[in-house]
Amino acid sequence: GFKESEKNESDFARAVSKHLQTHHHEFMVSENDAKGMLLQMFTAFEEPFADSSAIPTMLVSKLARQHVTMTLSGDGGDELFMGYGFYNWAKRMNHPLVKMLRSPMGALFRAHPSSRVKRAAHHFEKVAAQKSMSHIFSQEIYYYSNHEIERIFLPQNTPHLFEEPHFNAGFPRHLNPQEQQALFDIRYYLKDDLLCKVDRATMQYSLETRVPLLDYRIVEFALNLDHSLKIKNGASKYLLKKILFNYVPQSMFNRPKWGFGIPLDKWLAGDLSYLMDTYASSSVCEKYGLVDGNKIQKYIAEFKSGRTYYYNRIWQIIVLHATLEQLDF
Repeated sequence: GFKESEKNESDFARAVSKHLQTHHHEFMVSENDAKGMLLQMFTAFEEPFADSSAIPTMLVSKLARQHVTMTLSGDGGDELFMGYGFYNWAKRMNHPLVKMLRSPMGALFRAHPSSRVKRAAHHFEKVAAQKSMSHIFSQEIYYYSNHEIERIFLPQNTPHLFEEPHFNAGFPRHLNPQEQQALFDIRYYLKDDLLCKVDRATMQYSLETRVPLLDYRIVEFALNLDHSLKIKNGASKYLLKKILFNYVPQSMFNRPKWGFGIPLDKWLAGDLSYLMDTYASSSVCEKYGLVDGNKIQKYIAEFKSGRTYYYNRIWQIIVLHATLEQLDF
């Protein structure tokens, strides 16, 4: 658990452990412990890896290795049984009324004084149909949209933006927008981010992690499972939870879903603000010649003025340049 974090789950973990009568080890760490992992993360991944949850993953791996050599992870559960907010957005953005009013709704949201509503406005940005899933994904986790990527990279360095696969082609039944978004996550987010993150973070400390929910038989079962058994009456991961509550009281889980993250927006506004000067300044952007430093400075200015949801966009630039520096590029 994080000592200073408002989302400290150690009390809940202790209650579950007591109910199941398992051996329980508790580690309380400070934000400074996590911040100390930053530079180590840049070198451990040996590539620009901007998922900030790699930091607590490395930290918990280091602590777990003091007691065990193998751990189990729940990776795959959200993608297979629809536990992410992405899937709600996939349903919303494919509603006929939203499709018809997408542009005016986006303009209305952008004019709203609330930072949270302004963030939601990015979802309504007009995108090509073959890039709709990556757009929903990027905006839900505060990353750059395809349009933003095209604008911030210098012309000679604009990255290739892949075309999304047509998941309905060749399938015996029609997949709804939520199912297609889940397949997108399985194909890209799970494979190239989450599993990569856990594998590298744990093996830094010679800790093996296995993912039982990705047993091929469970994957086959979940992919063929009716959608109504994944999301029911607004409850996500419905079937998994029904099984879980056979073993643990439902009352222990009557709380919002929390990601395994760190308060990076607060850190960048406070103690870690120096990272923006060190790795995202105009001069550093010019040194590496990949992104337009003036445009990055506009994002930083917006972040400092209250649009705190830009933190992940800025973090991506920090990680990009920090990794290049650590690897002596």
